[in-house]
Amino acid sequence: MVQYPQEVLVAIILILRKQEHRIEDKQKITVAAALARLGLSSETHLVLRNGELLTDDALLRDGDTAQLIAVISGGRA
Repeated sequence: MVQYPQEVLVAIILILRKQEHRIEDKQKITVAAALARLGLSSETHLVLRNGELLTDDALLRDGDTAQLIAVISGGRA
């Protein structure tokens, strides 16, 4: 069992390109806030939790693991 320091109430794992990024906070955070901590935005990345697409305002819960998928766009102008 993993022991967390007392002040950490929420620990989340975000996976981007097979690399895990751990985010810890004293309170639940939104998808937008978690992305911002990694220097990313919801305009460039989708967030999936258990196969469900999350919106910017969705709260991430302690123990969540979410997959980040880079949005690719292109085509003719």
